[in-house]
Amino acid sequence: MVGKAWNSIMKPERRALGIYGMGGVGKTTLLATINNKLDEEMNEFDVVIWVVVSKDLQYKGIQDQILRRLRVDKEWENQTEEEKAFSIDDILGRKNFVLLLDELWSEVDLDKIGVPHPTQENGSKIVFTTRSEEVCKRMNADDELKIDFLSRNEAWELFQNAVGEAPLKRHPDIPALAK
Repeated sequence: MVGKAWNSIMKPERRALGIYGMGGVGKTTLLATINNKLDEEMNEFDVVIWVVVSKDLQYKGIQDQILRRLRVDKEWENQTEEEKAFSIDDILGRKNFVLLLDELWSEVDLDKIGVPHPTQENGSKIVFTTRSEEVCKRMNADDELKIDFLSRNEAWELFQNAVGEAPLKRHPDIPALAK
């Protein structure tokens, strides 16, 4: 699964990847693995932004998470949603970014947040998780990746990728307990 998602993200013509499936199948873990891989490996992206979206869609909350990640001075805290959208658009419009949106329950209006739409020209990407294939369609995902329950080996591989080697080597019992 990690390989399929990674290949989709790295294709220049792909702009959005929707990862969908039932609750508890590993969508967020896969997104975390992608986030870690983007942080660790050389790539063309200036910034990777992780945002948790709540069931009751709060644009202000999404904007605040983005602005915190962009490490903008605290002036934005007193801005209106429209002003925040302008600030986000101004900053991200000059960057090659990956926006990771976790737990979408409905379509998110990128314009309302201030996120420039990814294009092949700007090289930016959006990757999101959702329980709904319909949300993938509404978000215009170029690729949709359905996650089913993982086999024991797939789950172990994904877990290892997510936590890394160091925690598993701290004590000899940890790998057995984790499995």
